[in-house]
This record gives sequence, structure tokens and C-alpha cells, in this order.
Amino acid sequence: MKRKYVILFSLVGITVIYFVLRSLLVHEKVVLTKVERGNLVTVVYATGVVTADTMAVLRSENGGIAVYVGAREGMNVRKGETLLKTDQSDYLLQVQQAAADMESARIDLQNKEQNLERIRNLFRTNSVTEKALDDAKRDAELARIILKQRQISLDLANEKLSKTIITAPFDGVITSSKVKRGDFVLPNGECFQIVSPTSLLVQADVDEQDFSRIELNQKCVVAFDAFGSQKFNGTVYRIVPKTDESTKTAKVFIKLERVPVNLTVGMTATVNIVTGEIANVVIVPRSSIYQSGLGTYVFVVEDGKARRVPVTIGISDGRSVEILNGGVLVGKQIILEPKGDLKDNSPVEVVGS
Repeated sequence: MKRKYVILFSLVGITVIYFVLRSLLVHEKVVLTKVERGNLVTVVYATGVVTADTMAVLRSENGGIAVYVGAREGMNVRKGETLLKTDQSDYLLQVQQAAADMESARIDLQNKEQNLERIRNLFRTNSVTEKALDDAKRDAELARIILKQRQISLDLANEKLSKTIITAPFDGVITSSKVKRGDFVLPNGECFQIVSPTSLLVQADVDEQDFSRIELNQKCVVAFDAFGSQKFNGTVYRIVPKTDESTKTAKVFIKLERVPVNLTVGMTATVNIVTGEIANVVIVPRSSIYQSGLGTYVFVVEDGKARRVPVTIGISDGRSVEILNGGVLVGKQIILEPKGDLKDNSPVEVVGS
């Protein structure tokens, strides 16, 4: 029994000695970085998608058989260019009938006005009664009303005829074409989608927590998945003061200084919006900041040991952090990535800087 306790105490003693020697002899390997003054740029990060201010869905109001299709997906078109014609036969007949009715009404009015003038002359010589004059006036006025009605009917017939033709509302690119020659187009059926390349914007979805920091004309840096590592400068062009309840984001539109070739509606983007810049402040890498129940601090290395220095942090750009009370640290070396088990006065070995 005694022997068992002797062995147990021996093992405990060896363990204690091991950890004491380890704490004295084993050095944590660390990499150092220098504390400097510099400029700190604050940004808001957001994801986005390419959209356009000038884009339209073109529909055939009348519908009918497509007898001419003048555009296909990817084609550049000019404002006023004919993109589609549907069968005009019925509408041409309606225009011709309305025009004939109007001409008949015009002739009838001309006759009624001539008759009114004749009755007036006779009335001056007491050759007709006042009732005859009133009847002639009424007939002429009714003929004027009928002529106006016929003009309206002709205008409506011409309008219906014009709706058999779809023209480009602005210079742009056809991004969707859903009709071919010979197709039957349903009334109000979608035929084309058109986008103006000069109106392309980036719609960024900004988190509601960052939205208050966004202002018009702030500078932005935009990257697109389709263009690899290329970056494009832009500015905040429009801000939509409404938060989506499901995504908790608000829309911000970015106008690019230079629109890259082949940028298209629907492409995904990442956006960094510059919300502020502070000059000549003490900055350290974000990874050098250590936070625990004891507070926030960095580690300097003195006489081969890590010394904990409490700090108060300010703003961050995601990579660097402002140290508000960091004046005494300027020029000193601090541990770049302190590990969780690093303690005050722990022996360390510098392996890089």
C-alpha cells in the first residue's frame, strides 16, 4: 500500500516539475510587427448586382401574327428603329372605314353650313320663318358634332394601327427576344427587353447597421466576379431610404467612373464604400489585438518575455485598428498573432518580423 502512494506522489511531482521547467525553458515562437502612425480608411462592405436606370420591357398591345421581326438578342438598336410588326390587315380596314366616315361627315357639314347660309339670306327678306332658321342652325351644329366624332374614331383607328409596330424607345442593346416571324403574339405579350449600356449601375445591399454611414457622392471600389482581380472606382449615386424586412438591408446605387466592356445586367459585385478617413493615427494589425476577461491589450516583447499592454481601440477598416492610447507604443514591436495561452511574462522566441 505504501509503495502505491509513493508511486502516485512521484508521478504528481514529476508532472509539476515538467510544467515548471516547461514554463521556464520552453519559449513560445512569435512574429512581431511594428506599431506606426498612418491613415485609416473606414469602409462599408456590401454585395451587389448590376442593374440599369434605362431599361424596358416591350410588349405588343394588340397582339397578332408577327410579320416582321427586326431585332435579336445581343443586337444594338437605335431609338425609333422598328423591332416588330404584327399583321395590320384588320386595322388598315378600320382606318379606311373611319376615314371614309369622316369624309362623309365633312361633306355633310359643308352642305349643312351652305344651307344655313341660304336660310339666313332668306330670313333677312322675310321669305322663311324663324323656325326654319333655327332648324338649319341645329342641323349644322349636329353635323359639326358628328364630324368631331368621326375624327375621334379615325384617331383611335390610327392609334390601334400604330400599336402593330414596336420601335426602340432609346438607343440600347436587346437583352431578350421572345418572338419570331410567324409567331402569334398574345395581346400585351412580352416581345423584347432592352437596356441602355450607358445607364448601368451597381445596386448594393447595405446592412441596416451600416446604412446610417452612407452618404451621396462617397467614393467606392467595386469588384465583379466576371472581371477577376480588376477594381473599378465609383460613387454613391442614389440611396433608397427603405430597409427590406427579410434581409435587413437597404439599396444603394453606385455609378461607375468607367463601365467595363461586356458588363451586363445581373452580374454580381462586391462593393467597398469609403465612409471616412482619419490621418496620422496609431494603427496596428487587427490580428495583434487580444481580448479576454482581463480587457483589451497587445503584447510587446521585452527581455525575451511577452509583456501585456492594455489598449483602447477606436475605428477599424477590417484589417487595421486605431489605438486611442497608443502614443507610447509608436515604434515598438508587438506580437502579430498572440495565441490564446500566451500570458504576461511568458518567455517567447522571435521567429519573424
